[in-house]
Amino acid sequence: MRAPSVTVIIPTCNRAHFIGETLDSVLGQTIPPAQVIVVNDGSTDTTPEVLARYGRRIEVIDQTNSGRPRAVNRAIPEVRGDYLWIFDDDDLAVPQSVERHLAVLEAEPSVDFTYAGCIILQTHPDGRTEEKGPLPMPEVSADEAFSRLLEQNFMQLQAMLVRTRCYREIGLFNDRLNLCDDYDMILRLGRRFTGRRLDAPTFLFRQHAGLRGRPGALFPAEHRSRYWVLENRDIHLRLRAQLRLGEYLPRSLGAGELDSKSRRRALLQRACVMARLALWPEALADFEEGLVDTLPGEPLTALERDLCRRALSKFIRFDLAIEGLVDEPAPGRRFGDILARSDNGDARRLFAGELSRYGWARMRQREVRRGMRALALAQRVGGTGSLFPT
Repeated sequence: MRAPSVTVIIPTCNRAHFIGETLDSVLGQTIPPAQVIVVNDGSTDTTPEVLARYGRRIEVIDQTNSGRPRAVNRAIPEVRGDYLWIFDDDDLAVPQSVERHLAVLEAEPSVDFTYAGCIILQTHPDGRTEEKGPLPMPEVSADEAFSRLLEQNFMQLQAMLVRTRCYREIGLFNDRLNLCDDYDMILRLGRRFTGRRLDAPTFLFRQHAGLRGRPGALFPAEHRSRYWVLENRDIHLRLRAQLRLGEYLPRSLGAGELDSKSRRRALLQRACVMARLALWPEALADFEEGLVDTLPGEPLTALERDLCRRALSKFIRFDLAIEGLVDEPAPGRRFGDILARSDNGDARRLFAGELSRYGWARMRQREVRRGMRALALAQRVGGTGSLFPT
């Protein structure tokens, strides 16, 4: 029987100080990849000289600077491996990464891709490195992986090994995205195919200063989060128009026509996705249909309560959802009106509690105006007594 083959694609631009260490970690796998393609995306530093040291161990594609998605797209037609591993030019693979992924994929043909966690590696300006521990990942089943991916991206391509046929089937990366092209691709993979999580981290995710983005749209690393927000909004507004409502549910629940209970859960899930990004017109439409038009007054299930809590939770490190309600009068008023008409005491108490906790936290941080607005909305949503955190 022929041994499985793995191809690695690494796009790079002006990372001569990192790319050698990255390549050493990829080439030094306990099961080495059969093909390593490095796309030199118009580097102007000594990257070509670093790559030349690896000789025939790697295949180099040179192109004018066009950005990461176009660099990866340039390499995909050249892939010969059964599996494809797309890696970044500044990260480090653990030695057993390929071995761990293949152990699952070769044993379970029904699994289309595997994914794992990572360890944060902080690189300081003086060159010192410091491991910061694992990046948190939610515990989700394969059945609900796509619906949870819609809330937040908890996968990284560097920690995924994907059957090459999957990439062939869903097409190339979206080269109009500046930063979230990987998240867009992960969503497309998660929507169509079945993944399996590995227990141990498989790469070190390097954090460092420097420019990010594509030509003509470069930005410093510390501004990365704001670009994530903007591109996530674009992705999810597009997906809202494309996905069936049932696709916001776990796969086993979302096929076919939805009954009232499944419909409400799907609407609350979609509202959660929209609210976390402060896409309040869309979120409010779903909250209204889910809480007022569908099963009004019926208590929330434990899963629905968790959804509603997550709807007002932080996106990355920003309180986008709550601040979208308290900083703009119209969404806050409509939110309060929807909850009043819902006759749903569970929802009113839950949302009032979250708003109250946020408001008191802002007051303690001397953000008095925002804190008072949040507390006033909490009182409107939940009635008297809701100003005090529970």
